Amino acid sequence: MALPIIRLRHGRARPFWHGNPLVFSGAVQGSEGDPKAADWVEVRDSEDRVIGTGWYHPGSLYQVRITRLARETDLPDDPEGVIGARIKASATRRLGMGLPAEGTNTWRLINSEGDGLSGLTVDVLAGVAVASETALWTERHRPAIESAIRAAVGDVEIVHRVPIALKREEGMATLPVPEPHDPIEVIEGGLRFPADPWRGQKTGFYCDQRENRALLRSISAGKRVLDLFCYSGGFALNAAAGGATEVLGLDSSGPSIAMAIDAAQRNGLEARFEEADVRERLSNCGRWDVVVCDPPKLAGGRADLAAAAQRYLYLNRDAIGAVAPGGMLLTCSCSAAVRREVFVEILRDAAAQAGRRVTMLAVRGAAMDHPVHPAFPEGEYLKCLVAALD
Repeated sequence: MALPIIRLRHGRARPFWHGNPLVFSGAVQGSEGDPKAADWVEVRDSEDRVIGTGWYHPGSLYQVRITRLARETDLPDDPEGVIGARIKASATRRLGMGLPAEGTNTWRLINSEGDGLSGLTVDVLAGVAVASETALWTERHRPAIESAIRAAVGDVEIVHRVPIALKREEGMATLPVPEPHDPIEVIEGGLRFPADPWRGQKTGFYCDQRENRALLRSISAGKRVLDLFCYSGGFALNAAAGGATEVLGLDSSGPSIAMAIDAAQRNGLEARFEEADVRERLSNCGRWDVVVCDPPKLAGGRADLAAAAQRYLYLNRDAIGAVAPGGMLLTCSCSAAVRREVFVEILRDAAAQAGRRVTMLAVRGAAMDHPVHPAFPEGEYLKCLVAALD
């Protein structure tokens, strides 16, 4: 049976031929075949050439999420077949990265656009797979998603999570409130952390910072380390495991601080954690050899960029003020709207305002299991800059 067609405007097809999966409404000329929300549709350019197939979301900012390019003839051409093939291929890639590994049982299986399934992110936390869903098609195809996950990684428990802000835009149903659960234990780099796949931030654990936490561990011996926005203590406890002489983690969330204290006890590591407003506490916390600044997302989209840039500027200026002369700052942004080059400029300006000379040592991103498609650089949401301060 012929699929409904979404036809693009003249001159708007090039990004999608290259593999960008997100078709904005402004690129669409019209539709044929009366497609409904979450239908599997064919995308054609203005010359009637088939670009690919994907899911239609007429009420969303992204009208089509292209999931199979016409040139990908090795993939099935039905939606559930594509889901299964994509998840199988993603699991194979992770095995090639050495994940899961001895001493690490928490990792990302599906990274949305980077793995060809825009709207679906899946983190495996020990024996639980957490599916973060941001598009209506995922709701319609949960049985196929679950079957493919279990075929790829075994008989895990699967938790579905839908960000509240996207439910109305995507027309997704509200999920039942999960029953109270005790935290599970995940292991990363040999360290043990409590995690909450049902109610915790994002999917319950931030797998994306794994390699940056390992870097911090490698440079922490004999140093005093301050971890700002510490959440469950990932950076702080890696510093302690690396031989830091003193570690302090700050976060405004009481439950996060409780998890960090729990993690320190599980690992027999010395670190202090305080519930505090980070910027207020920075004014009287002294100077440290290494300061980690990993705040929550400050820009939800391009409309928030200017305000978020100012907040990042002031926050990094204050964090730089807490770095001892000759020390280092490891600063992060998980706002996709703040591009890498913009974040570097923010750090430059923050150092100037703080009256300090800054030297870039490394520009990093998310761990390898968070791939980015070259036609969709917006998928490179995490930036991690390591800098020395004179």
